[in-house]
Amino acid sequence: MRLEVSTRPRPDPLSGAALRARRWPATVRAILDDAVGGLRRNGLMAAAATTTMAIALAVAGAGFVLSANLSHLAAILEAQVEVVGFFRRGLSPARQQQILEAVRALPDVRRVTFIGKDDALRRLQQTYGAMASVRSLLPGNPLPDSIEVRVADAGRVRAVAEALGRTDGIEDVVFGAPVVDRLVALTRAVRIAGGALAALLVASALLIIANTIRLTIAARRQEIEIMTLVGATAGFIRGPFLVEGALQGIAAAVLASVLLVAAYTGLANAASTSLPFLPLLPPAAVVPQTIGLIWLLSLAVGVGGSAIGLRRYLAT
Repeated sequence: MRLEVSTRPRPDPLSGAALRARRWPATVRAILDDAVGGLRRNGLMAAAATTTMAIALAVAGAGFVLSANLSHLAAILEAQVEVVGFFRRGLSPARQQQILEAVRALPDVRRVTFIGKDDALRRLQQTYGAMASVRSLLPGNPLPDSIEVRVADAGRVRAVAEALGRTDGIEDVVFGAPVVDRLVALTRAVRIAGGALAALLVASALLIIANTIRLTIAARRQEIEIMTLVGATAGFIRGPFLVEGALQGIAAAVLASVLLVAAYTGLANAASTSLPFLPLLPPAAVVPQTIGLIWLLSLAVGVGGSAIGLRRYLAT
């Protein structure tokens, strides 16, 4: 019996996907090392670009904060709108309670408050001090019982007032139609202006950051050309630059977040002490969302701007 020994090379057990998987960590480390080395070699340029990005992101965040506060102010103004319905005289308390429950069930109604005629007269006396002497001249209280209705949406005030006026037992309805219409138009304009301003500042910040990254890459075009001439692939060149963009974006986001938190917290604290009537949102209500937006923009523009800037110098 003769044994034959094959002289053909045995297949490499680490070929194909397994070999690429083993090389992947080394590739990632190499890209990170090249990115950090590039930032060190161009420290002044990287610092200037990061500072510019941070300022632009802080301005974009300030626009978002301003828009949120304008929307908050509009909501406060709309919350003051109310519809007043006057009960017909002689209604029993049970019937008044039925009407209250029916009004609470109306769509877009946020709150319903019963105002007795004695409470209404007391309010009138507190508002107009001279009415205190007039009260002694009257044989009785001339004011009827009423209800105050707050709506969830100021634009639905007219519809709620019409529904309240059709309710049996309600004699008259007052809601100041001209004033409400102007207020709704004003709050709508405030929201639109705030959103447009925020969008404009964000767009300006993105444009500034993208151009800053493109200028940074253009200043290193000789480095890219040399790497291309020595045979480096487009992916090998692109990787470190994308990581540099991400690192610069993270650094800029940290700086912008610190600036925004410090500035808005100080402003909110000063306003609460010196201008308590100014309805600023508390920092906890708006700062976390703004920081999230800043980080999203910084990473997206840092990596995306680097990729777009490299397209001019890399064929693939």
